[in-house]
Amino acid sequence: MTDTPNNRPRLVNARRVSTLTGVAALTAAGFIAASGAYAEGEGEGESVEQTSTISAQAEGEGEGHSAAPETASGEGEGEGEGEGSASADGGVALLTGLAFMEGHVRAGLALYEAGDLAAAKTHMGHPIEEKYEAVEDALEKSGHGALEGQIAALAAATEAEADLSEVQALFTEMRETMEAVRADYPADTQVESLVALTRIAGEEYSAAIGDNQTVTDLHEYQDSWGFLRVVEAEATQMAESGDTALAEVAQTLLEQVGVTDAVYGDLQGQGSFDPNAEVIYGAAARMELAGLSLGHAESAAEGEGEGEGEGG
Repeated sequence: MTDTPNNRPRLVNARRVSTLTGVAALTAAGFIAASGAYAEGEGEGESVEQTSTISAQAEGEGEGHSAAPETASGEGEGEGEGEGSASADGGVALLTGLAFMEGHVRAGLALYEAGDLAAAKTHMGHPIEEKYEAVEDALEKSGHGALEGQIAALAAATEAEADLSEVQALFTEMRETMEAVRADYPADTQVESLVALTRIAGEEYSAAIGDNQTVTDLHEYQDSWGFLRVVEAEATQMAESGDTALAEVAQTLLEQVGVTDAVYGDLQGQGSFDPNAEVIYGAAARMELAGLSLGHAESAAEGEGEGEGEGG
């Protein structure tokens, strides 16, 4: 499939925010549907069992965790119990929302490059139509409200069937703003959002495959593919960071994205592939388990620092 352009690697903030709260937050925010596919997809051995435990813990976790810069919904602040958790969860929801929109655009851009302009126009229009409202307040408060106009300009250029170079330049501009938003959040929050997006990719894929194990909803199939391209692009940048622990986690993410290649044919759902959504869910579970090491490593480092300070 056609690759879309990636920007230069950015430095990823490696401050610690809880990795155990994202699933509950994303469900509440509407980024993860309460579907049977979610439960059925995570049916792979020990990794899945641990992931289910993590998800179950999420609802009870959160008091006293450090806050991310802004919540996606703007709600839950100053309400007592779980204040820090609300901010951390909001960070995951915000970044997942951004990645969700970017995934649509990446699918649209790939289709535009392939000459399927009608499908490209549909994908480019969906970020504003489906998701932007959920992240609008947080983006405005953080000074990144220009993103709405950038996405709208990209959709308009696609609708007008502008030169590919113009569409690609607008994509780059949009993505630079998204990268600036991501840079405000710690590495484990970023990874958690990519795990959540991978699960959403699994849900979209499940919706795309009919009972006869063929693609019956091409749009959802393309969305799913686009979401995984975001995970791939972000993990590639993380793998090139100077943070050894983060680079190792990123390498796992890239390996798991590679595993999902088996369930995709070309952009039109043609070719030889294994139409199995559980492959994507299993990849998400392994990504999540790998991401937990970021919090564990940071916690150990903090403990050593406190011990040295007391000893002095």
